[in-house]
Amino acid sequence: MPSGISRHVAYGEMKGMNKIETVEQMPEEYRTTLLKIIHALASMEFASVEQHQPWINKGPTPEDRFVQAQICADEAHQGFIDCRLLRSFGPDGDEMAKRLLELKLGEHPLRAFNVPFESWTDLCGFCFLMDHVAWYHLLAMENCSYAPLAREMTSMVHEERFHASFGARRIKDIFQDPGYGEMCGAAPQDAQTTVNKWYPHALDTFGGGKSKFSDLALKYGIRKWGNEELRNMWRADLDAQIEKIGLVVPDADFGRQIY
Repeated sequence: MPSGISRHVAYGEMKGMNKIETVEQMPEEYRTTLLKIIHALASMEFASVEQHQPWINKGPTPEDRFVQAQICADEAHQGFIDCRLLRSFGPDGDEMAKRLLELKLGEHPLRAFNVPFESWTDLCGFCFLMDHVAWYHLLAMENCSYAPLAREMTSMVHEERFHASFGARRIKDIFQDPGYGEMCGAAPQDAQTTVNKWYPHALDTFGGGKSKFSDLALKYGIRKWGNEELRNMWRADLDAQIEKIGLVVPDADFGRQIY
């Protein structure tokens, strides 16, 4: 097995038991919970590709254009992995995968992934805040109780961290480096504007603080942390990063729709 992946369940009520390798081994409640989680993951990947795709050749530097293409490739690759996992569940999972590949901007399940990027600065703000959300979601499933998903996390976690780190670096450059800001056609205030825009979306994307599926994911060792704990971890991390850049941390209640 890949480094860091155990043969036994590492957390939750099933701790110490052999990991689940096939859908046939799953209790029905476990199956329903995991199917919902993988579907949510896949929906974010393909929606993100759609948001990023128009900007592949519009980055202000060759590095930006290369990274943007890499982000699209990573997100698509992760989405196809998730769809392969969905199809292993049988007809209902197969139908979910098929539907996800047909959705267009405005039709995706999660609100933030129906919002188009308005500028290069906006794209960087999305990577900074929203890809850090994705990183925390995936980090929570490292070494999870479903072995096939745990094995995929070994690469997905690092890909999302790369996307998020790129966004953080470029938001810092837009705010602090006049030369880069000029290449982007952006003023320092634009960095604050995009942080204000994506901050409530990021908090909402963790889901409701009181969630049956979040509780079940913890119970079955699919995730290490629940929705509210993940949201608080993200806030402690990102609020510090935002302040370090020199920006103002937005009001955590402004623009929120999910608590």
